[in-house]
Amino acid sequence: MSLRNRPTSALFVASLLVHACVLVGVHLRTGSADAYAFNSLDGIEYYQLARNLAYHGSFSQSEEPPLALDSWRTPGYPVFLALVIRLVGDAPVWLIVAQQVLASLSVCLLYRIGCCFLTQRRAILLAFLFLLEPYRLYYSTWLLTTTCFVFVLILIWKTWQLAHEQQRFRWFVVTGVLCGVAILVRPLALLIPFILVMGCFARGLWQYRKGITERAGRIILGGAMLAICSGAVVSTWMARNHAQFDHFALSDQGGVVLAYFKAAEVVLWRQGRTADRYMETSLDPSQATSPHAVWDDIDRRLSIRFSGLSPETRSELNWTKLAQGNDSSLDSFVVSNALSGIGASLLMESPLSTLACCSIRCGSILAFPASLALDAPFGFERRHARYGLLALPYVLLVLAVAYRIIRGSSMWHMYLPLAMTAALLFASTPQLDPRFRVPILPFLLFVALLPKRGVTTIRV
Repeated sequence: MSLRNRPTSALFVASLLVHACVLVGVHLRTGSADAYAFNSLDGIEYYQLARNLAYHGSFSQSEEPPLALDSWRTPGYPVFLALVIRLVGDAPVWLIVAQQVLASLSVCLLYRIGCCFLTQRRAILLAFLFLLEPYRLYYSTWLLTTTCFVFVLILIWKTWQLAHEQQRFRWFVVTGVLCGVAILVRPLALLIPFILVMGCFARGLWQYRKGITERAGRIILGGAMLAICSGAVVSTWMARNHAQFDHFALSDQGGVVLAYFKAAEVVLWRQGRTADRYMETSLDPSQATSPHAVWDDIDRRLSIRFSGLSPETRSELNWTKLAQGNDSSLDSFVVSNALSGIGASLLMESPLSTLACCSIRCGSILAFPASLALDAPFGFERRHARYGLLALPYVLLVLAVAYRIIRGSSMWHMYLPLAMTAALLFASTPQLDPRFRVPILPFLLFVALLPKRGVTTIRV
């Protein structure tokens, strides 16, 4: 083993030990290492999709034949789970173990990226801060996209670095393909190819002004190849949906999320009822009888849009059947398009309040659970000191990032981490969930540790 690889190998072993301790802790607390696997309703859907992919080659949530094709989810994460199932079986515990391995690889990959810009000590610190981040560890025990999504994002970062370091088109192609994969794992990544292409064009033009025309041309052409490859991967899945459902779309989930979750959050904020958000926008069966006034209003607007249908059919247009996937007899994509219109109209009723809400929520995501410390919503105990202490490291991290930006470092080194952070925040807001912050953490930690004059292997 080369000296260069020894720290990476040691870090991988340390990471596996940390994740093993997490699973042991979950087992001791609950009696099963996979006890949290299905904490989210999403996990049940991903698991069923993966089983059907592994055993029947069909992207379906059906529990038995005939297998109805699914258009609600994208295939990235179920494909990963299906590969694991084909290798070791469909016991949820093995899927959780596989996620621990993937999470450990993410830590090592982040360390290798850090070594290109930081001293080795800072790179090790970067890796261990990310390794020991509690929310990342916690959600690695759930069957959710979070761990897989983080791995793909860090892999994009590495291939982006190689593309600009080596000036070879194959790395731009690989980066573009990975961007498409990231979108298919989690559509929140939809803006990432755009910000990477913008970065290529901006850097290419900057070098062109310096007279380095050949390198500038390669970077701009590489950005174009990145865009084409990313679009090709996503378009392949959209073409599948067009062939099966006659709609060229990523999924039928977009309108549902926009109306029932994003627009509803803004409406609650506008009404001064953010304390009710965990009740009003909850699909938890225990909250089924709780008031969902905003969702009921969305259902009323949706019913008006489909006023030409029979009363029996219109009665299916309600959040209990639509918010977790279409369980009605209507075309899912048609309903989603209608909900997109409703969600957009709710957001545009007061653009300034929408902008204010989304901006505040971006900060809330970064500093979570600081918002719980300030004003605990319905369903949460008022534990200001506890939530404040939990939020303190994240608040300090945000302040460290702001300080690094103000003090100045290489803007090119900070471009991808900050642009990725902005893209993910923009796609997540105004929803408030610590799961949205986990993919952002490696970028924030990197910027916080970046020295004013960082070590770099990239040729500028």
